[in-house]
Amino acid sequence: MVTITSYQNNELRKLTIKELAVHLQQQEGGVLWVDLEDPTEAEEETVLLSLFDFHPLAIEDCQHGREDEGPLPKVEDFGEYLFVVFNPMEVTSSPDAMSRGHELAIRTSQLSAFLSKRVLVTHHYKPLRATARAAAMCGKNAHLLKRGPDYVFHLIIDDIVDGYTPLMDGLDTVIEGIEDEVFEQPNQDTMFRILELKKTIMTIRRVALYQREMLNRLSRGEFSLINRQEVAYYRNVYDHLVRMADMADSYRDMVSGLLDGYLSVTSNRLNRVMKVLTIISTIFLPLSFITGFFGMNFVHLPGSGWVWGVAAVTLFMTAVAGGMLLWFGKNGWLKGQ
Repeated sequence: MVTITSYQNNELRKLTIKELAVHLQQQEGGVLWVDLEDPTEAEEETVLLSLFDFHPLAIEDCQHGREDEGPLPKVEDFGEYLFVVFNPMEVTSSPDAMSRGHELAIRTSQLSAFLSKRVLVTHHYKPLRATARAAAMCGKNAHLLKRGPDYVFHLIIDDIVDGYTPLMDGLDTVIEGIEDEVFEQPNQDTMFRILELKKTIMTIRRVALYQREMLNRLSRGEFSLINRQEVAYYRNVYDHLVRMADMADSYRDMVSGLLDGYLSVTSNRLNRVMKVLTIISTIFLPLSFITGFFGMNFVHLPGSGWVWGVAAVTLFMTAVAGGMLLWFGKNGWLKGQ
């Protein structure tokens, strides 16, 4: 689906692809925003290649958005336009699942944008809340487009970065749930969830770091296509993204601590089990010696003809086991059982 919005002479209009071609041929002024949402190959070829003649490598990067692992966030200067790749992320796990400490499921998509002096072309295969909200804002206030494509693009990426807040809140909830499980009833599934969460945080951190670098370039006036008046807005988005990247770093350290805590708890539990088994083995060692001694097949064995021999030996072995338990308790070896 291709949505084309034109702002000219204080008027907002929706154009078709044919009307866009006429508009470009006649070199009419105003501001254009072309949004390609899950476009067909024919629409991509018509808009990106035939009408705007964007660089083939940039178009190829756009089409990589169909894959799970597309290009990482970046900005490239092609002279007459900027090519920007952004990676929106959103939570797909339910709040109830996250509150129980289950893994945090996220969806990463790709937003590609071509930004020139008068034209903004956005390209994405998955529906994005940010582009829909920006379109709704421009529909209510047409003068937003009058400020230029760089301001409209700022609205989009600002909404994307603001959408990371539920993601970070979800991380905090899942970490708290797993932390309670680690110190209460950890099991092997707990370790798998910790490792999966660590992998998710590394993905978030990697995307955040690349986007932070990209926004840093956009916010410091490196490109002439970003109006100086709009640089402050990009700098504000950059500040929000810096905080998110810092939070991702802290969450990564917390998850590493959770993994160390899990290993410590399970190691302590194993030590307790080994302590019990060792105590049992130690108690039965002298008892085995006693039964082995009296079980020797000699004709003349002291006490072999005594009526109360078995009872006496049993009582003696019970006294030995009890004495050893008392000795273990006096030395504190039974604590923690």
